[in-house]
This record gives sequence, structure tokens and C-alpha cells, in this order.
Amino acid sequence: MIVVANRFSVADGYGEQFVERFSGSEGDVASQPGFVKFELLRPVDADTHVAMTYWESEEDFHAWTDTEDFHAAHADSPPEGMFEGHPNLEIHEVAFEQTPE
Repeated sequence: MIVVANRFSVADGYGEQFVERFSGSEGDVASQPGFVKFELLRPVDADTHVAMTYWESEEDFHAWTDTEDFHAAHADSPPEGMFEGHPNLEIHEVAFEQTPE
């Protein structure tokens, strides 16, 4: 399994609007082959919001980025000034996982 983390530096005053932008787009990815789950993290003691998608494989993630659903989900441009810089995309392989029994 892999985790794709996209880190966003959201400008002051745009936090709630940023979260709202994601609430309507999650369903587009949920039906994709290999998709496991989506989480949007809001900073508590950090500088960035983090959008995290979990995938069965890196190939599944890259296949999603070639779909019409992906392009539609990313077609709505954010308001001018919402971000401080460009998002930072990271792909991580799950090396260890622990869940409650």
C-alpha cells in the first residue's frame, strides 16, 4: 500500500474554504480501482493542510491521475491568494502498520 500526501500552505483566512473545496470532490476518487481511503488533515500544531490518499499500489494512483474524474476534480481553480506557494506532493510506501485488535 502507498500513501500520497499533498501538503498545502493555505493563506490565513482561507482554511475553511479550502476544506469545503475537498468535501465535494472526494466521491470522484472513491470509485477508482485500488483506492483505499482519503483523509484531509487540518493543522493544529503545523503549517500545512495535508490531503492524503491511500492506494493499493503506486500504479493505481498514477492510473487515477490519467482519468477524466481526476481532471474534473482539479479543474476548479482556487481563489487568488488561497495558497502560499505550490503544494508539495509526496508518495510513501507503507512500511509498517498497526491497528487495534
